[in-house]
Amino acid sequence: MATRTLPVPDSAPLAESAERDRAGAAPPERGGDCVALFEDVTKYYGSSRGVIDVDLELRRGEVLGLLGPNGAGKTTLLRTMLDLIRPTAGRITVMGRDAHRESVAVRRELSYLPGELALPPRLTGRQAVRLYTSARGPVDPSRVQRFADRLDLDLDRRVGDLSKGNKQKVGVVLAFAPDVPLLVLDEPTSGLDPLLQRTFRDFVFEAVDEGRTVLLSSHVMEEVEHLATRVALMREGRVVAVDSVDALKGLVAREVRVRVGVGVDVPALTATLTALPGVTGVTAREGVLELRAQGSMDALVKALAAVEVDAVTSVEPDLEDVFVTFYETGDGIPADEGTVA
Repeated sequence: MATRTLPVPDSAPLAESAERDRAGAAPPERGGDCVALFEDVTKYYGSSRGVIDVDLELRRGEVLGLLGPNGAGKTTLLRTMLDLIRPTAGRITVMGRDAHRESVAVRRELSYLPGELALPPRLTGRQAVRLYTSARGPVDPSRVQRFADRLDLDLDRRVGDLSKGNKQKVGVVLAFAPDVPLLVLDEPTSGLDPLLQRTFRDFVFEAVDEGRTVLLSSHVMEEVEHLATRVALMREGRVVAVDSVDALKGLVAREVRVRVGVGVDVPALTATLTALPGVTGVTAREGVLELRAQGSMDALVKALAAVEVDAVTSVEPDLEDVFVTFYETGDGIPADEGTVA
């Protein structure tokens, strides 16, 4: 049965959380590959839906991509993980600690880049980094400077004088400079130009090489496809699929076009291909067959090997195809309950 927690205002004082940590029991022994665990997590804002019955595990050393459009519940899920808001029901543990009772200790072990970054405009970038990282202990200034240099960021300019893209760079430095095991990134490349998005990807790969774990929320499919070890697709507050990018692509049919030799019995080949498992929509015109193939291509390749084939082209699905398939069909997804939060 899910543990239910009474909602409290989003602005619960940090001192209150610290007191809970001091009074709480010692954390469970940490081991295994689980970094964070969401169990039946539900969040309602009054009668409006945030997230519903989310079960999700984040594993050590992976990049887990939360993918969904605006309003799917990605940010709500991240904010419950950081105890910035409290779930209506369910439980979250991070690094073996209860994300609610031991929220201060949890936050010391992660970096968080919010989707809507707000920094004091009168501070310089360097002062902002120093201010926000000081809560968990000093961060090596040379490490901060290295990240800033790679982003071509002047840390000595006031935040209020920076463009949106340069403010986002400060947020990226804030996220990556601390030496913590978990990075929680909400729409992290918003405002960054394509070249800097590549630099950001390098940061993520390097973090994983260092043994860190990344939870990345985005509605940019190309970004998630390039970075994620696994992907959790969110739709209307629910996680509707969790798997590797390749496995999710396997759920979507690829487009195949086959040009056969002049002497091939096209009607007979069409009938043969139509009968194969995973093959649909076979059409033939002027010696060219077009079809959709899902899953293993073994049977299709063997059938084509029995005839003269001049050319074969296959268009592999990408993560966008997977995304569109889930959102257009809605297979197995309950109807929305309330308004998207």
